[in-house]
Amino acid sequence: MANPQIKNGYTRIANELLEAICRLDISGNEMRILLYIIRRTYGFNTSYAEIPLSDISCAVGMRREHIQKALKKLSGKKIIEVRTYGGSKSQTISVIKDYQKWNVETCATCLLPKSATVAKNGNTTVAEIGNTTVAEIGNTTVAEIGNSTYKEKKENFKEREIKPPPPEHKGENNRAFVNDDNYKNLASEYGADVIDKYIERADKWAFKKGKTLGECTETLRKWLEQDNVQRIDPDIEKYNSVINQFLPL
Repeated sequence: MANPQIKNGYTRIANELLEAICRLDISGNEMRILLYIIRRTYGFNTSYAEIPLSDISCAVGMRREHIQKALKKLSGKKIIEVRTYGGSKSQTISVIKDYQKWNVETCATCLLPKSATVAKNGNTTVAEIGNTTVAEIGNTTVAEIGNSTYKEKKENFKEREIKPPPPEHKGENNRAFVNDDNYKNLASEYGADVIDKYIERADKWAFKKGKTLGECTETLRKWLEQDNVQRIDPDIEKYNSVINQFLPL
């Protein structure tokens, strides 16, 4: 049974941008690819990323030629920016955050005017939804959404401080990471130096295979057990020979 947890990793995206994406009138394939691009960029707290076609194909279950066509369409609509390089370096892809530059139609129902003029019992104006003064059969003041204390709460409301997400401990290629809570648990069991080296090992392995492991706590625990790495011990040097054999010369 699936049991997704925020502690295992999440994607941070501005609500304004997410709402703009919801209004996009694009094909299902384009939307799936766009969501995966967001996962690979904002999901790793970066605005762009190297994303091989093989990764996209594996993630969304589409053939490479169909992915190339969809990427070309998304780029032509100025929703994403694709930069290609010569040699073996993968292309980098980023989402164009300025959605006003997107060259694409939006959902028709999202373009309805926010206010209208309606004749109602002799009153020709009905205020925009959300306005606290709505004339209704002689009653000139109706609280917003039926809540008589809404205005008072709104006046006293202080904008909440948006806290940044907890830090992630990851490799230099951004192919594998461990969230902060899991990192603390692993470090308390095996030592921070050991865990850092195993994260780097997982990251290098994923990069070499052209894959992305993401949150890899379970993988690290499996490797630690397979390598018979003992739990925390002040004499950490005796484990270096086990750990270093997986690092490149």
